[in-house]
Amino acid sequence: MKREFRKIPSQAWGRPMEMLVYGDKGKPMMVFPSQEGRFFDYENFGMIDTLAPFIEAGKLQVYCVDSLDHESWFSKAHPADRARRANDYDHAIVNDVVPHILADGHKNAGIITHGCSFGAFHTVNFFLKHPESFDFGIALSGCYDIGFTLDGFFNQDVYYNNPIMFSRDLSDPKIVKKLQNNLLIVCSGQGAWEEWIGEARILCQNLHENDIPVLLDLWGFDVNHDWPWWKKMITYFLEKMDKSGFLTSQHRMKPKEREKFLKNFHSI
Repeated sequence: MKREFRKIPSQAWGRPMEMLVYGDKGKPMMVFPSQEGRFFDYENFGMIDTLAPFIEAGKLQVYCVDSLDHESWFSKAHPADRARRANDYDHAIVNDVVPHILADGHKNAGIITHGCSFGAFHTVNFFLKHPESFDFGIALSGCYDIGFTLDGFFNQDVYYNNPIMFSRDLSDPKIVKKLQNNLLIVCSGQGAWEEWIGEARILCQNLHENDIPVLLDLWGFDVNHDWPWWKKMITYFLEKMDKSGFLTSQHRMKPKEREKFLKNFHSI
């Protein structure tokens, strides 16, 4: 398959953002690394090999972006500075990386946002805050309350980067309408190290109460917080998306498609 290293200039990031891109057409998918991870981790853990059939068939183009966790949520800076640096990351992704992806053969497309563990936190955060860019989210085994990194500190920057909080209060009708056209999948096992199922339930309940389409898919008690299971999960969901005709370069989720997908999900 085609594999390309890229650097995207970013003033907010403060240096070029590094990424790896796999494939040359198909539905664009942005992958966030796990906690304090790097853009090459997804490949190193075998996930690109798992997705190779979709990539080589021209159904999926994967953009593995870098993280800034070590300078934001998991840095030793004051919590206010951590949240501000997280806003820099948000700005870099939305204003630098997203336009780069759309110009890469995906005009008018919606981008899948995806990640595992702490990458799932980023998945949900970006999906909910930027529905104009991301039409499909696949969050695997994530935590959704960023408070655990902040020692009780709270301000507006924290609030707007904390999905379990701001998902309760979605009130902007423009944002809500855009989210109602999209679809978020929140999936987790219930086995070893799966510590955030309660957060997943609360998040999804908040979204349901705001009429935001979300699918909570909890796997068995033998399903652990680990890469072998995430390989099975992402393949499972992408196969359903493929059968539904979603994996094309310029595809954007339509309300009728979403409704049909959810209605027939278990039989697809």
